[in-house]
Amino acid sequence: MNKLKLIILSILATVLFSITVYAETLKIIIPAGPDGSFNTRFQILKAEVEKTWGDDIEFVWGDNCARGKTLVDNEKGPMLTVWDANFNLSEECRFNLTKKNVIAVESNYLRFCVAPGSTLNAGSLSQPGASWKVGHSSPHSAYQKWFVGFNSATGTNLTPVPYGSSGKARRGILAGDIDFVFISPSNSNKLMKAGGTCFFSTGPQGEDKHNLPALADITSYDKASINMSVFYGVKNVTKKKTKELRKLFDDIAKGKNTEFTKFAGTKDLYLVGTTSQMSTKEMVAFVNGTIDHWR
Repeated sequence: MNKLKLIILSILATVLFSITVYAETLKIIIPAGPDGSFNTRFQILKAEVEKTWGDDIEFVWGDNCARGKTLVDNEKGPMLTVWDANFNLSEECRFNLTKKNVIAVESNYLRFCVAPGSTLNAGSLSQPGASWKVGHSSPHSAYQKWFVGFNSATGTNLTPVPYGSSGKARRGILAGDIDFVFISPSNSNKLMKAGGTCFFSTGPQGEDKHNLPALADITSYDKASINMSVFYGVKNVTKKKTKELRKLFDDIAKGKNTEFTKFAGTKDLYLVGTTSQMSTKEMVAFVNGTIDHWR
C-alpha cells in the first residue's frame, strides 16, 4: 500500500511540475529601449510566439547591451532574446551563443550616407586626403579600428564619431554635426526617405535592395565587405520548446508571417539562418565569423 501511495504521489508531482514549467512566464529580454527595432521585431512576433508558448509572455527592456546581459545572466526562468553579434566584441555584453540555444540568425549590411542638401558625393568619401567626420552606431573599438584600416587603404583621414546607435547617428547628421554616416539599412532608409543620399553598401553589388555600389569596388581595403549579424537565443527553455521556436522562425523566413516580411523589407534585413537553411552549428559559426571579422 505504501508503495502504491509513493507511485501515486510521484505521478502527481510529475504532473504538477509539468504544469508549473509550461505555466512559467516567457520573458523576452531586449538589450535596448522600447523604441528600437529590436522591440519592434518582437511586438510583431509576439502573436507567433504565443502559438508556441501561450500568452504568458513578458517584455523586459535592458536599454543597452550591458544591462541586457545582466538581465540574461540573472534570469532563472525561460527567456528569449535578440542580440547584435557585435555586442559580443565586449565582454560586458557577451551572450554565450551555442548550437543548443541558438534559434535563428539575421544578416544585413552597412551604408555610407549624407544628409539632405549635402554637396558631398561618392567621390568625396574616398578621395585621398579627404577629412570628414563620419558618425557610426557603435562605441566598440572595432569600429574605430575599421576606420583606421579604411584610411590606410584609401589615403583618407576620416574621423569616426561613435553615437551608440544608428538612430542617434542619423539624428546627428540631420543636425549637421557630422558629414557622413555609416549606419544600418533601417536608419539609412529613414534618412533617404527624408531626402538624404546613400552612396555605398558594405554588401556585394546587387545584394543591397537599392542596388548601391559595393564599397569593396572602390577600395582595396580587405574589410570593405562586411555584414552585420543579429541572432535570437534562448535560456532555460526545454528542448521541445526550443525546437518549436526554431520552426516558428523557419516559417517566418519562408514568408508565413506577412507583417514580419513587410518589416524585414523596410529594414533590408534577411533571416539567413533558420533550420531549413543552416544547421545550428552553422548558425553559430556564421555569427562567430561576423564577430571575428570585426575583431
